Amino acid sequence: MIKKSDNKNRVYGIVGLVALFLVGGIFGFIINGTTRTNHSVMSMSQCQDLARKIVYAADTNNPDLILQLNKVFSENCNDRIFKDVKPQPKPVEKQEKLPETTCGAVEKLLKKELGDENSSNWHTHSFNAAVYSNLVEKGCPENKEKYQKLAQREAEIANVLKNNNENGISDKPTCEQIEYLLMQRLRCHEEVCGHSSMHIDDAQIYANLSERGCAANSKKYKQLAKQELDIARALNDDSLEDRQEATEMVETYKRLQMQAEAAKMIEKAKKLTNPAIDFIIQLEKIIEE
Repeated sequence: MIKKSDNKNRVYGIVGLVALFLVGGIFGFIINGTTRTNHSVMSMSQCQDLARKIVYAADTNNPDLILQLNKVFSENCNDRIFKDVKPQPKPVEKQEKLPETTCGAVEKLLKKELGDENSSNWHTHSFNAAVYSNLVEKGCPENKEKYQKLAQREAEIANVLKNNNENGISDKPTCEQIEYLLMQRLRCHEEVCGHSSMHIDDAQIYANLSERGCAANSKKYKQLAKQELDIARALNDDSLEDRQEATEMVETYKRLQMQAEAAKMIEKAKKLTNPAIDFIIQLEKIIEE
């Protein structure tokens, strides 16, 4: 049976050893002077761990280990000012901006399915036509007509690539085959039609030719597209009363990388017709996107 006096002596022993550790630290501080600067590389956590080991040595009645640890503590941890280590903020992950509307989200997903529109494989264009047809049904209502035209274009390109032997142009490069097909759709070729919408349609075809036709002819087709748009503007006196036509012209200018021309058209229309502000903002947004 352990006597109370033995427990009491054990407690006094531990207290004495801890006191020895504290006195040793104070004594080291006095010897080194109050202006001593400790250049130890030990961190705060290491010094705290060392202090815990000293207390453990005292608790297990190991005076030799206490003296060794106390010496290390005195040399490395006394008279230290530890800077608070602030946690580094986690890098903010850039999140992709989601479309504001449900139909916009659907359009974004469907467009990812589109194949290379410069492909010479008719299967690719046939598949693209199906995707655009799907966009007509499930996309945003304001884009319905645009997707209808794109679906028609892809279907026609697929058709000419599939049946090029019938057209007698099988020995020509793919870009020439596409040019041949699209040129057949021009409505006002080398003449002035009676309505601005026809010239807008031709401008869109020329814009398509500048993108899908042979690279050597791209610049020529861009100029022809601009010419058709100029005629359309002259025929409707730069009026924005027909919102569909105005939208198509701005989109075509953008497609031709002629946003400045579109901006001029809008500024002139503001002075002539004083159109609805919301529609002007809509057109300007097309240019900026």
